[in-house]
Amino acid sequence: MSKTSILSALSQPANSQVNNDNQASLYGAKEACRDVANEILANVKCDEIELLLFHTSTLFDLDAVAKEITARFPHVNIVGCTSAGEFNKNGYGTEKLLAVAFLKNEFSIATALVPNLGEVNFDEAHDIASGLRRALQGRERRYDTEQHFVISVLDGLTRHEEHFLETFATAFGNIPHLGGSAGDDLKLEATYVFYNGEFHRDAAVLLLVGTGKPFTVFSIDHINSPVSKLVVTHADPESRTVYEINGEPAAQYYASLLGMKAEDLTPDVFSMFPLAVMVGGKYFIRSIQKVDLATNGITFYCAVDIGIILTFVQLGDCIEALESKLDKLRAQLGEPEFVYACDCFLRRLEIQQGKNDHEIRRLQQRYNVAGFNAYGEHIHSVHLNQTFTGVYFAAQ
Repeated sequence: MSKTSILSALSQPANSQVNNDNQASLYGAKEACRDVANEILANVKCDEIELLLFHTSTLFDLDAVAKEITARFPHVNIVGCTSAGEFNKNGYGTEKLLAVAFLKNEFSIATALVPNLGEVNFDEAHDIASGLRRALQGRERRYDTEQHFVISVLDGLTRHEEHFLETFATAFGNIPHLGGSAGDDLKLEATYVFYNGEFHRDAAVLLLVGTGKPFTVFSIDHINSPVSKLVVTHADPESRTVYEINGEPAAQYYASLLGMKAEDLTPDVFSMFPLAVMVGGKYFIRSIQKVDLATNGITFYCAVDIGIILTFVQLGDCIEALESKLDKLRAQLGEPEFVYACDCFLRRLEIQQGKNDHEIRRLQQRYNVAGFNAYGEHIHSVHLNQTFTGVYFAAQ
């Protein structure tokens, strides 16, 4: 068996002995960065790391995270984003920091920051993609085109995911592309990506990854069957907010179908009773971000518009669907070394409501899964919700 080429580390919970919120935030950041650095650097040296990708809770002082993570991994290319949960083989966590180290023995990775997500155009996208390709061509360790894929993480509250993905779709051609939208622990206030030692808003980070390892990019949902159809009769596409469904106030109407009141609608409810749209003969979930009781508006994580048909869908078994997919990938590619994933935070809520943490941890351990809970996922040029989207690496 070849030497391990991907390592992950998940921090411990912040020390509850610190009572002052600001001190706890700062102390937690230092502790979290120390935890992941100690675990990773116990196995490899900094000069063996090609890239460090991290996902952090916004509980921590982000300036302290930026300072500590760069200090503990000197001369390492570090990128990342804030999250709505973090996980690895130790299970789901919140208010933690997750770090993934890709090693030079199997990876060459070039990175770029994409600012002003709503303004990036096709020419800029092609220039950025060409620059990433040139950067890898200049490396001592080179890989063929089919040995490349792209990871991107985006500010999860800018509402520009669709524009970003459409713009970069032709720039990367047939190179597989996956990623997720940054979170902020369900506060819905501000999400960030990390690049060149700083956190950024209204931006994305692109990673062009070359590797000799067998891999495949994939996405899985657990939609079982459609239940009933609803028509959006009034909406604001810019803010992704629906105000009327079937001519009725949206939040009240959605709640009434569940036998609830609008004020009872929470992310736990959204995770169990999602709405979907049909595209190309397949249903894709349009996850609800929040409701506004004053306007009866429902804001979504993905694009919506007047006239679209939203469908209540029945969900299958979340863990069973994921296990079936991972088992198939193992049969196709071989035993896993690592699975990096962007897993929708609504899936985590669904699993935890069902008290199935032990079952998902079993899969995370079996397949060495690590990643973050996102405010949306994407594969190729498609923006997704309530999916598990990732890349499977087979052991060699």
